Amino acid sequence: MIKFRFEYGMILVYLLIGSGWIFFSDELTELLAPNPETAAHFQTYKGLFYVFVTALLFYGFLSKHLQKLRKAEEKALESDRLKSGFLANVSHEIRTPMNGVMGFAELLKDESLSREQQLEYISVIEKSGERMLDLINDIVNISMIDTGQIKLHLSNVEKADLLYSLTALFEPADREKGVSLKFSQCSENEAVSNLLLDREKVICVLSILLKNALKYTTKGSIEVSCRKEADIVRFTVKDTGIGIPENQLEAIFKKFVQVNMSYTKTYDGAGLGLAIARSFVEIMGGKIWAESYQGRGSIFNFTVPYKTS
Repeated sequence: MIKFRFEYGMILVYLLIGSGWIFFSDELTELLAPNPETAAHFQTYKGLFYVFVTALLFYGFLSKHLQKLRKAEEKALESDRLKSGFLANVSHEIRTPMNGVMGFAELLKDESLSREQQLEYISVIEKSGERMLDLINDIVNISMIDTGQIKLHLSNVEKADLLYSLTALFEPADREKGVSLKFSQCSENEAVSNLLLDREKVICVLSILLKNALKYTTKGSIEVSCRKEADIVRFTVKDTGIGIPENQLEAIFKKFVQVNMSYTKTYDGAGLGLAIARSFVEIMGGKIWAESYQGRGSIFNFTVPYKTS
């Protein structure tokens, strides 16, 4: 559908009203003022009446248009502010691992290093490289989402296979950090199997939520569970981390937003993960939301339509 430009609409309305008034005002005068004296008075105020009516119509049009412009301006200013924060975060996210890669690569040139030291330095380089790769993947994903290049790819998936993939991916990080990571099976009456899902997107969303939970949880546990509810499957990631202020529970799903938006950050990240997670969940036809109390942990839930092949 072709959008009609605002200025064309204004001109069209003005021409229609003006033409109608010119063609029919005389007939209206004869109808409302049958005698010459009344008609003379009517003719005096006819032009003023036309100006008054058109002014009201134009005010309505302009007021509505200006409201849209003000909202667009506010949105643009907010976007600029968030992008400025994002660029500051990205520069930090790139510099820190790059310094790790370059610095420890330089140290590896020392031939007197022991085998243990070499392995330790290589491990630092690998972790720094993984951190940079995660950032690049996030930027690519958000760019593809914005340009509408993300498509749904459904396949038959076993729930146990999903949890096994996540277990293999996150158990090393779990052991390293000392946080208890639990994958709860569905109860028998809620058992789900042979699901028709976009496996990669579900794993990606769960991975984003688990990475965030590990990032913000220093002690306690993280629990991943799922259950069937009518025609949907609900996945839950619950942690005992720092929590999220109540007034930010909706904002954290926006691009470039983090709970901690200061430039001297305690936690790494560019503020894209949850925006990507929400986009993927919406593409799959579900919804995502968070529940949290600051200092008492967070619960992230998302749903996908329940289908079986």
